[in-house]
Amino acid sequence: MDEPDEVSLTELRKMNLGQLKPGEVLSIFESDFPEAAIWREGDSLIVEITEHIYTKYWWHKYHALVFAEAMKRATKRLILEGNPFSVAEIENADEPHIFIRWTLKLAKSSTSTNVIACTKEAYELVWQRANDILEDSDSVLVLGKDTGDSLKRLKRIKSELESLGYYVYLVKEQPDKLGESVIQKVLRYALSSKFIFIENSEPSGHLYEIPHVTKMAECVTALLQERGKGATWMFEDAYAKSRNWKKFIYDSKALISAVRDATKWAEDFRKEFIAEQKRVLPWM
Repeated sequence: MDEPDEVSLTELRKMNLGQLKPGEVLSIFESDFPEAAIWREGDSLIVEITEHIYTKYWWHKYHALVFAEAMKRATKRLILEGNPFSVAEIENADEPHIFIRWTLKLAKSSTSTNVIACTKEAYELVWQRANDILEDSDSVLVLGKDTGDSLKRLKRIKSELESLGYYVYLVKEQPDKLGESVIQKVLRYALSSKFIFIENSEPSGHLYEIPHVTKMAECVTALLQERGKGATWMFEDAYAKSRNWKKFIYDSKALISAVRDATKWAEDFRKEFIAEQKRVLPWM
């Protein structure tokens, strides 16, 4: 690409961006507007948005690197919701300067006014989602047999959830605390998580944990179970009694698809529950 041509918002509003030449890049660097670069790729306009955090003057209560990672996760979540973004990349993770960059894809026919509005909205959307992720836990606890091949399966679940933008806890990977029992440790992570995934194809300690985290603590829980397998018949008729947990049967090669289906169900359930809370509880 050519060296960027710096333009003001006033100049940008007068331009026909669909006529940008191949390799031509416009740079916008103004106060009260995201730092951005614009170029054309085929029938699309690409807007690269940059958040520059100078840690010396960083004001947010969360550490700058923590917030940068949250912005990256936010773009993953927003992409899944249909927003035309790329996954954010973090440059120069060493302080004091941290850059977070992601792109917005728009139609070549977009007016400059629309591009300006969409750029600002995209920036605010990612920033606010990152803030929400940190303020309202966006983590997931994954339980199940955690030895041998079963641990590899848990890590596949973890990897897929991370690709969807969640922070994932495997209890085995978390440090123990003296004076804290195993079930207390599980409850600590369960209650700080948005929802829980349990791999239920084989019996393990999770059979003892389910009554505590799913029934007593009422955590939203998705159970993943390979077809033809199962840890126990003990809970088979219990799914019908409580709406906050649901079983997802998957074929041996369809684990990732089941994780995505279960994630959608858990998110939808939480939204429905929140809406009901607002409807029936006046203080909410």
